[in-house]
Amino acid sequence: MRTAKTMSVAMLAAVAWLAVAACLPASAQFGSVLGKIGDKVQKGKQVKDNYTPWTPQQEEQVGQASAARLINIFGLYENQDMVRYVNLVGNAVAAQAPRLMPYKFGILNTEIITALSLPGGYVFITRGALANMTSEAELAGTLAHEIAHVDQRHLEKEIRSKNSMKMIQNEVSEFTSGELQQLAGNSINTALTQHYSRDKESDADRLGVTFAQKAGYQASGLRLFLTLLENAPKTPETQRQLSLWGTTHPPFPERIASLQTQEASLPSGGVSLEARYAQHINAGAWAAKQ
Repeated sequence: MRTAKTMSVAMLAAVAWLAVAACLPASAQFGSVLGKIGDKVQKGKQVKDNYTPWTPQQEEQVGQASAARLINIFGLYENQDMVRYVNLVGNAVAAQAPRLMPYKFGILNTEIITALSLPGGYVFITRGALANMTSEAELAGTLAHEIAHVDQRHLEKEIRSKNSMKMIQNEVSEFTSGELQQLAGNSINTALTQHYSRDKESDADRLGVTFAQKAGYQASGLRLFLTLLENAPKTPETQRQLSLWGTTHPPFPERIASLQTQEASLPSGGVSLEARYAQHINAGAWAAKQ
């Protein structure tokens, strides 16, 4: 385990943190959104073809249904302080993304180490991932990678490509309940079991590092977390915990090398905030594991 460094708060990170904190209630952010998932399905116009992005309403519709399925699989870790903290960090980073949209961050109640995103700004990180991080910069970098996937519509493009011939009707047709459930199922299957293409993963790493760095964090956050995972003992338990990450992401050495190259071109500085991370996350995450 790495030794915690002395906390040094950069002005940019402090401003971003306070700005986000001011607009978020103290209660957990994700629960209020999930309460709407069981409501009557909102219908939207069907896309014309495989190349037409979903409307904001369609994207949210698919995201809600997909999030509900994912939560049904793993469950949510209901620790109010941890959920609020993850939302604060996530929204500070998401504010740097070009596509303005509401993001919702949740903690999945599993020791499996992974993070994933769904259409509509639904971003999840697992309790296992949080328990193995040591700084806020690592959390910010990991969430930023997933935010970049949403910002660039990576999962949506994968789904549209696979379902275009089945789903396309005409300009005025609507998602039926069955079509929506099919889209939600394909979202979860893709997010949990399949690689994005190499160019999409490279884009998410590159953009994510930029988002985190612009929010005031050290650009090395994601790379340091991936390095920790790469150097973890190759025990059966570790391999089980990393099974989903290995399925859905490129090999660690490849990503680490690419991130090192990118970091060399970015301004130095930024905060890591080990002490603040430990205050909000590690104790709760490890306690839940025992």
